[in-house]
Amino acid sequence: MMDKYTYKEFKSVLNKIKYPDSWFWARYTLNTYSGCAHACIYCDARSQRYYVEDFENEVIIKTNFDKKLDQRLKRARTLLPDVIAPGGVNDAYQPIEKKIEHTRKVLEVIAKHKFPINIATKSDLITRDIDILEKIATDTWCTVGFSISTTNEELAKFLEPYSSRPSKRLEALKRIKKDVPQIQVGTYFIPIIPFLEDDDKNLEDVFKKTKQAGADFILYGQGLTLRDEQATYFIKKLKNSRYQYVVKPLLNLYKGQMYPPGEYLQEMHLKLFDLSQKYNLPIRVKRWIPKDYRKWNYKISEILLNKEFLDVIKTGISNNTMKWAGLKLNNLKESILNIYRNGKIYQLDGFYKNEIEIIEPYLGKIDKKTALDKFL
Repeated sequence: MMDKYTYKEFKSVLNKIKYPDSWFWARYTLNTYSGCAHACIYCDARSQRYYVEDFENEVIIKTNFDKKLDQRLKRARTLLPDVIAPGGVNDAYQPIEKKIEHTRKVLEVIAKHKFPINIATKSDLITRDIDILEKIATDTWCTVGFSISTTNEELAKFLEPYSSRPSKRLEALKRIKKDVPQIQVGTYFIPIIPFLEDDDKNLEDVFKKTKQAGADFILYGQGLTLRDEQATYFIKKLKNSRYQYVVKPLLNLYKGQMYPPGEYLQEMHLKLFDLSQKYNLPIRVKRWIPKDYRKWNYKISEILLNKEFLDVIKTGISNNTMKWAGLKLNNLKESILNIYRNGKIYQLDGFYKNEIEIIEPYLGKIDKKTALDKFL
């Protein structure tokens, strides 16, 4: 296990995403650490695009992070409350966190400013902070996703050597849901590694144990990336292990591409969707909805983006027009309900006949309901 820790101060503490995605619904991301001692051998954060120089052997602890975040949220005039996702390219609950409580201090700042959060982790240490998570969930919205891609403890030990065992993550999931029901909690079944984790037994076991733990959702994404340094490192690890037999079929499947082919993805999509139906587990995270002018923009965006995702599962084809319409809705400077009432729905950027036909019935019902609420 790596034991080199460096303290360093960074100018920036909060990143704003152009469009919140339909997976985690995050508008902002932050990383209290750089590098990750969980040392997962497939981690995409090893790739060049994240600029982490020594991911495997050094963890940088970002000093004064909580104080800088407090000032950032306090002074920002145009920074509207929205979902923050801690730990995008590392685990916010990696081992050093137990000692220095860096992430806990950041969560206290987030709670203070009443921002919602969606946090992903491979560690059961997160249960230590259940008191702060409860406050965030009560004041705004809190989602916790445990990254679990196999229930095989031996395989998990090889792939994610210093993470909590999958059984421990499931216990933590169960405890959070039992102790604080208002926290939305589930499994991030991401990534699913071909020839190691995509067999029927493992797929079903992850769904079954997620359901037994009381999860609200299971979010799956089977597209393991094979990108530059990350791919080189992962293949090297496989070659020097008892799992070397998967190297050849894995490389044959990818054929030098970053993602597996569409036929494979479609087959997996349908298998996973069937399992979600069997275990009655939602495959999307229920979105945080603001109370200001963005309310209906976010709700309609959620409808469009969820529909686009389901269409991909069923057909293997993405409706990019619908996807972009859903994404752009998040950045409207006024309520879509006002635009609808003023008869200007056709002027919305990216909205065409198909998208408008989908959302008009919702907008009509919403308009009638709000008019009735005002009257009453």
